Amino acid sequence: MRKIFVLQDKDTQSDSISTWARELATAFKHETDSISADKNTSADDFAKHLEDEDASLLIIELTDKKHIQQYLNLCRGLRVPYLFIRPQQAFRIDKISLPITFLVEDKEKIPFASAFGRFCNSNITVYKPKDYGDKAQETINQAQTLFDSFSLQYTIHQANKGSYDVESEAAIAAVGDNVDMVIISASREYGLDDIIFGSKEKKILKTAQVPILLINPRADLYALCD
Repeated sequence: MRKIFVLQDKDTQSDSISTWARELATAFKHETDSISADKNTSADDFAKHLEDEDASLLIIELTDKKHIQQYLNLCRGLRVPYLFIRPQQAFRIDKISLPITFLVEDKEKIPFASAFGRFCNSNITVYKPKDYGDKAQETINQAQTLFDSFSLQYTIHQANKGSYDVESEAAIAAVGDNVDMVIISASREYGLDDIIFGSKEKKILKTAQVPILLINPRADLYALCD
C-alpha cells in the first residue's frame, strides 16, 4: 500500500500534521509513515528513499519560515507532491485553487487537483491568467476535460494577473475566498534573481495563510491515486 509521509523535523510539531496525514490517508486509502532529514541529506537520496517506500505525498509543517529554502532544496528531486501546512492548521479540503500559467508543466498539476476532487470531494477553482496567448487556455481545456470525465465540481475564475503572478494572486486571495489549499508548480531551475531575491514558490510560502501543494515540473511524476 502506498504511503503518505510526514517530514519529522527537529522542531516540535503540532498535532495538526498528524491529523492531515491521517485524514488524507483515509481519503486516498493509503498508509501513513514518517521520514527525517538533516542538512547533510541530499535531494537525490531523499527522493530515492521516498520512491523506495512507495510514497504518494509528503507533508511538511512550516514551523520556521527561515527553513523554507532548505525544504525546497530537499524536495527538488521528488516525483510526488509535497504539501506545506502551518502549525495548528485545521484539516479542511473543501475548496482548492488551481492557478494555471502558460508554462507547459502546469499540465502536471491537473491530475492532482482531480485526485482531491475525486477522493476528498473538493470544489476546484481554476484561475485563468490574464494573458494574450492561448497556452494557458489549452491547459485549462485539458483540465476541464478531465474534471468533466469524473463529474467534478469546478469553476473557472478570471484572474487579474498574468501568468507570472497568477499563482501568487490565488494564494493571496485564498483566505478571503474560503479556499483551503492552493496547488502551484515549483520552478524549473533557479536563476540569479531567484537566488538573490527568492523563488516565486518561496515568496508564496512566506506569506500564504493556507496549505500550499507544490508539484515539481517533470513529466515522470507519480500519480496520487489510480
